Amino acid sequence: MVVAALDALRERRPVSAALDPEQITELHSRYSHFEDSLDSRGFLRSSRVVVTAVDTPRPYLHLIGSNHSHEYGTYGSFWDQSCGGFSCLDSVLAGSVTSHKDSSYVPTAPRSTDQRHFWLREQTEGGSPAIWHVFPQRGVQEDCYSGFRCEQGLGTVKISALCNGIRAELTVFVPVEGPLELWRLSLCNESGRARALSLFLAVNWGLESYPGYYFDPRVVSQGRRYEELNALVALNRDHNNKHPRTGFLMSREAFDSFDMSGEEFTGGGHFRRFPQAVENGCCRGSLGVQPYLGLVSAMQFGLSLKAGESRDFDFLLGVTDSDIEKGRIHLEGLRNGYFRPGGVESELERLKENWDALTGAHLAATDDTEINRFFNVWSKYQAKNSARWTRALDKVGYRDILQDLLGVNSFDPEYTRTMLPVTLRYQLEDGRAVRQFAKFAGAPHDLRMYMDSSSWIPDTLVGYIKETGDMSILEQEEGFYSFETDRVETAPKATVYEHALRAVRGLYEHRGLHGLCRIGHGDWNDALDGVGRDDRGVSVWLSMALVFAARRMRELTVLKADSEGTALMDRIIAEMTGAINTKAWDDDHYVYAFTGEGMPVGSGRSAEGRIHLNVNTWSLFNGVAEAAGRLDTVLKSISALDTPLGHLLLFPSYTEKSRGMGRICDMVPGQFENGSIYTHGQSFLVYALCELGQGDRALEELKKALPEANLPDIATGPPHQISNFTVGIEHEHFGRNLYSNFSGAMAWLRKSLDRMFGLLPQFDSLVVDPVAPSAWKEFRVLKQFRGCSVEARFRNPRGVCRGVKAAALDGKPLSVSDGKVSIPAANLAGRKDALLEVELG
Repeated sequence: MVVAALDALRERRPVSAALDPEQITELHSRYSHFEDSLDSRGFLRSSRVVVTAVDTPRPYLHLIGSNHSHEYGTYGSFWDQSCGGFSCLDSVLAGSVTSHKDSSYVPTAPRSTDQRHFWLREQTEGGSPAIWHVFPQRGVQEDCYSGFRCEQGLGTVKISALCNGIRAELTVFVPVEGPLELWRLSLCNESGRARALSLFLAVNWGLESYPGYYFDPRVVSQGRRYEELNALVALNRDHNNKHPRTGFLMSREAFDSFDMSGEEFTGGGHFRRFPQAVENGCCRGSLGVQPYLGLVSAMQFGLSLKAGESRDFDFLLGVTDSDIEKGRIHLEGLRNGYFRPGGVESELERLKENWDALTGAHLAATDDTEINRFFNVWSKYQAKNSARWTRALDKVGYRDILQDLLGVNSFDPEYTRTMLPVTLRYQLEDGRAVRQFAKFAGAPHDLRMYMDSSSWIPDTLVGYIKETGDMSILEQEEGFYSFETDRVETAPKATVYEHALRAVRGLYEHRGLHGLCRIGHGDWNDALDGVGRDDRGVSVWLSMALVFAARRMRELTVLKADSEGTALMDRIIAEMTGAINTKAWDDDHYVYAFTGEGMPVGSGRSAEGRIHLNVNTWSLFNGVAEAAGRLDTVLKSISALDTPLGHLLLFPSYTEKSRGMGRICDMVPGQFENGSIYTHGQSFLVYALCELGQGDRALEELKKALPEANLPDIATGPPHQISNFTVGIEHEHFGRNLYSNFSGAMAWLRKSLDRMFGLLPQFDSLVVDPVAPSAWKEFRVLKQFRGCSVEARFRNPRGVCRGVKAAALDGKPLSVSDGKVSIPAANLAGRKDALLEVELG
């Protein structure tokens, strides 16, 4: 069945063309399934993925993390179904706490040391001890286990299995506050006889210095034990470390033995089935000074279980202070807080309430369960994780965080309120911005001038204000980054409004050939870094982005009664639209860029990369193609990029023949920006179709980006996460998703669904203007707007895609103008809830 589906995809036919619905369902449920929960109003409000197979196409890595809105103190923990993964603080690559040896762009495949280990040991009479992993491991006696189940939920992981008559269940979560994770391991004796066992658990620490350098971390590593607190602490004493972390593992109960030296615990060697300490039945009490295998924290507990008896073990793993006394005080406080009677249950309930509030901020109920699940739950979860971790980089990507904040505006605007001003500090006075900024004092920033960095500011800012009505953010003052001092300077300062204005003005003032925007080191497609190598190359896509940014900024200038700013935006929109339509049109589509020598990039006459997706989709929603009467022509031209899993970013891919284009030529065709189905690019198309009022096609293209369009054996990724890209059709692994957890597409996919559902916040009103697929005869939307819970019930008996025929608010008819309804925000202020009834037609 998988082979048949692959053959269909390669022929640019959907999976459904090769398999019947029962076969597709069978393959989708082969490794996992969803368990969803509805609230009292019938909205899908919560969801979890239940992994039922140990051996999935690749580890189903799930991220759980702090859910507060602070800039620092964010703790993350990645878990797959076999306890593989790692923990980190404030940064995935720069802030590892436990071992993280998977160095890919996004965490994908834990290595052997990236593991939390749990073993049980039982001494048999007159023979060798029986030793087994508490939870099944891929390729290791998987048939000895039964009842395996791994639940991946909102901020939680739960793994359970039965082996040798002992049922084990591990619950893990990261509290809303506090840089740590909590484990509860429950063991139940179902064997029908009394058992005398030893429980061993161990983690490998990964407290490497940042930025990395040649200094051997082993000679600055040290272990420490707080005996009265049942805690083992791992230190990196390197004072050049720009992101110091001190890890700890603490047990509620006293352990019988421990180790912190990797070689003392494991015994050395590469081919041991179990560590030496586990085989011997006892650890050696090592503190791990300069261990050649690194620092570990291993604990051993003896336990006796009667038939039917259960026992719980609670652990905290996280970061603490390196100072002995401060660390002791901190750990004692954690112990008293989390290990108090009912403390674990209380924190877990607080986490649930926290996510309930976020998921409940904006809900939809359609006949399509995948859409409901994605919009209501998992797009929010992935958008928030993307915003907190910015795609696993050791630094914060400037444009990345702006995109991610756009994605959380509608359900967690508090986080946008925190991080948007922080981001603006790394803008230059001339409006440009750094490529990436380091979160940790003394660490280097990425100062390459990718010219699109600040172009994303207006859209995110406008979206935040429309959601919240918070005008005060515009007057908040922030400084600028200085190349001369290599730091953020607090003088001069400018308001957030001025920062946004400078972003647009800066792009306009950095133009070159044909009056188009200079590309600098690069733009959205940062792999095309050869175009601007002589500082003369220009980007048509960036010029498109400038038009879009100016349109968004114009809304703010009007709001602020800034007539001079409005005039500038009007001039920019007119001039750039004219320049693009005059100089960048290539028979039936727009070219992507021009080199310094004036050679077009993305022309139908190019040897490779003859058409690029993004420059053309942006022309559809920024008014450029419409101004020239080219909407239908552009839509037709990009159909050449279409596949059953979305549109290719460009075609054909670049090879060594196009070396001048930059590092994109190093990529195998079909990978990453070189001809993959980049999900961010597909999301731009979906949004464009929504803006054009094409609800049916928008839904069709959106569904291609969601997991049900593919099969787990082909995609290989977790079913609740959207990949950064899908391998393109020119590659032998067409359809594979190499990455998950992070994607800038979340913001635009959510933005597109917002547009379909049609409850659109404005500065002083809520506009009702859905672009609904014609198949949605009835659907509902629940939106929190300025403190009021607005439930909208839509009827679409005529199957139209756009146009409100009639509407009523709490039974009172509303005025319809030009197929839309506008409800003043003042009419909803002070109200707890409101019922909106809408008929399309």
